[in-house]
Amino acid sequence: MSVSTPSLPPLLCMKSGKTYSLYTYKNGWNAKLGRSYRIPGSTKAVGKIKEGTSLGEIVWKDDFIEQHPELNDFIAFRNGKGTIEFKQVEDTEKLISLKEALNAKRYAAGATWVFDNLIADTPLSKALKETFGTNNINKKILSLAYFLNITDSNVTSRYEVFADTHRLPWQKTMTASAICRLFQNITSDKIDLFMSKLSSFTKLRDDDNNKTEYYALDSTSISTYSQNLSKAEYGHNKDGDKTPQINVLMVVNQLTGEPVYYRTYSGNIPDMSTVKHYLNEMSRLELNNNAVLVADKGYSNIRNIHRFYQSKVSFLLNMRTSFAVCKNLFNEARIHLFDPITYDESIGNNVYTTEINWSYPINFKHNCKRTPREKELMFVHIYYSREIYNAHEKTIHSNIAKVAKLLQENKPLPSEYKYIKDTFLIENKDEENNVISYSTNREALDKYLQMKGVRILVSDTVKDPIEAYKAYFDRNEVEYAFNLYKQRLSGTRMRVSSNASLEGKAFVQFIATSLAIMLRKRINNALKNSEKLKLRYDSEQIVIDKLDTIEVTKFELGSYYSEVVGPIKDLLNAMNIPIPSEEVNQEEYEEDTSADEEDLIEDEIAKTEGKSDFDILK
Repeated sequence: MSVSTPSLPPLLCMKSGKTYSLYTYKNGWNAKLGRSYRIPGSTKAVGKIKEGTSLGEIVWKDDFIEQHPELNDFIAFRNGKGTIEFKQVEDTEKLISLKEALNAKRYAAGATWVFDNLIADTPLSKALKETFGTNNINKKILSLAYFLNITDSNVTSRYEVFADTHRLPWQKTMTASAICRLFQNITSDKIDLFMSKLSSFTKLRDDDNNKTEYYALDSTSISTYSQNLSKAEYGHNKDGDKTPQINVLMVVNQLTGEPVYYRTYSGNIPDMSTVKHYLNEMSRLELNNNAVLVADKGYSNIRNIHRFYQSKVSFLLNMRTSFAVCKNLFNEARIHLFDPITYDESIGNNVYTTEINWSYPINFKHNCKRTPREKELMFVHIYYSREIYNAHEKTIHSNIAKVAKLLQENKPLPSEYKYIKDTFLIENKDEENNVISYSTNREALDKYLQMKGVRILVSDTVKDPIEAYKAYFDRNEVEYAFNLYKQRLSGTRMRVSSNASLEGKAFVQFIATSLAIMLRKRINNALKNSEKLKLRYDSEQIVIDKLDTIEVTKFELGSYYSEVVGPIKDLLNAMNIPIPSEEVNQEEYEEDTSADEEDLIEDEIAKTEGKSDFDILK
């Protein structure tokens, strides 16, 4: 049956990147010159030429086909005269041709499919699109983050080979120099805007959630050999690395693993000092004030507790048991902690909770006794593990006995045992018989063992000691993430030498780390909640390797996935990740028109003023 040839508006053919694209445009009227002209900014891409030249078959964009549905029944070609001719599609021609089948390419796609679904409709993906959506920078950032997670490498020169074999949000090749330019385009101002967008989307989603949100806060040190990085300073390196370092702070939602906050700062700034800045940021960026911040001993000094109360931000902190206040609290609770009735089997500890009034200065800038002060309720949860105490006791007894024996036998004492000798042994001299013996310094030993096996968590809001204990140990996901950041992603070295690239690369590694935490949380939940799932993995990397056995086949008109069966299918179902379709899907046409290219198009349009549509197409 014959179908009417499509009637299309005037079209402009221009080179865009490595391909030729077709654009619609609008005309205006110049009254002074008495002629029409192309209105700058009115051009819109509607399709591209498949062969990569100015002549050949045209692939139309979906929204243009919606405006001209008759195009579904025709194959369109741009011929040597610069005009468009149409050939009616027969049913047999709608099948995949031999040429198309030969041009098909397979990509590893399982891991990237999972990452796509993990971030779909999350505040993270929305904030990336809102902040970096221009020129598809958000897709390029995600592609690099996928690369970091899948390959265990942050050597960006290897990205080209990786991109040629893996399905990615941005499938086009990025050279090492292009990646460097991308890093330079991720400025501090854009990261700040991203954090604001991330906060807004998170707050919008979680406003109706009445459950307590726990945010894990932690930091790490990244070493560098570069002498050109302004944030690289000598500080307390947590890995004992004696090189300049850059510190990274990260806050994560403990339930989902999704990132909440991130920033880099100078390597000589200690953990305790970062809390004040973060609390200021919470106010400026309107971060979730209803969440409970969970932090380790590095953040739990007295001044920081004051700041939490002053900022009206809830907290759950692990206190240093060396503090005098902690020793006093433990001594008061000792009789309860040693009572079998306070033992809780679910956490393997004796537990005792008390309430105290915490006095703090009203003003941030003052911390002296004469400053006006307020009092707030504090819940103090004290835990005692007999198992941990016994382990410490056994170890120190063994070391004391070992050192005493070496001394009695006049054998050389290894340097690591000098502390044992000086602290826990008393030298006894029998001058009459010229004999030296050793005894244990019981006072020093008791002092050393006094707080072993004791953990003290304090909070302004968390009343239940079991909930507090579990919430604190959930924060280990962030510590694990930094371990991943520094080991699997080679994050122990920043591998940048200029300030222009530093923030961008650190930001991409932050996104990669966020994805790794989200993946870990989803896998752990799947293993806990699925009786059918028989897989037991030692690490996320094994999961990623197995997922990468899933392939996608891409050809000129679409793509389809390989069959997903067995344990991998069970894993995806348990993770609540949809199974990729084995049916042929139409691929979306990706437009990569940079600002420079748009300016070029407008310049070319200006040259065509007064010419006919035929001349323009030609």
